[in-house]
Amino acid sequence: MERLAVERMGLEFVSTKEHYHVKVVDKQGVVSKMSCKCTLQEDGKLAIDKIELNQIRPLLEDVSCLSKDLDLRLMLNTNRILIDPEVENAIKSLVSSAIVDPNARGGLRRPLGNKWIDQRFSIAGVWHTNYKAFENKSLKMYLRHTGRFVQGSSTREVSNEVSFKLTGISKRLQDGGNQEVDTLKGMLESAVRMIWDYALSYHKS
Repeated sequence: MERLAVERMGLEFVSTKEHYHVKVVDKQGVVSKMSCKCTLQEDGKLAIDKIELNQIRPLLEDVSCLSKDLDLRLMLNTNRILIDPEVENAIKSLVSSAIVDPNARGGLRRPLGNKWIDQRFSIAGVWHTNYKAFENKSLKMYLRHTGRFVQGSSTREVSNEVSFKLTGISKRLQDGGNQEVDTLKGMLESAVRMIWDYALSYHKS
């Protein structure tokens, strides 16, 4: 599927990356849940690249594709970056104290003597993601291998995922102004048709 999608959709390779996404819960409920995008350092600890609040999803539609190998989820979401410096410093202190350990419950362990949970925030889980990114002028494709750990549980969920970011439409929406509905509709239909034809089957028909 990867080769077919890249060739037929005119995609070019962008990069391969590895990230850890640490899920943090605000016990006071002021900021709610947050996701910390992190990179692994040589000492086994995590460095935070970005902290995002829970996504706002005004649209979420699951489509059963009976004639394909994969189903399709269409989602419109807005990412919100945390801008409170006090909260950011508290979360960075909490996350940086954790050490990545696949043998530990939740995939993380704390150094001896360090607090795992502070007075306000706690770590609820961690996602370990390796992905390859490809793009053309209207969208990006991500091929992800993800391992999900839930803190306090011995279970680990592993999945291979394909996702697309419709960058052409996103840019138009972010630019604001009076966007022609018919233009956006046409761009969406074209992108979904391309994904339907080339990205929902494992083998070329």
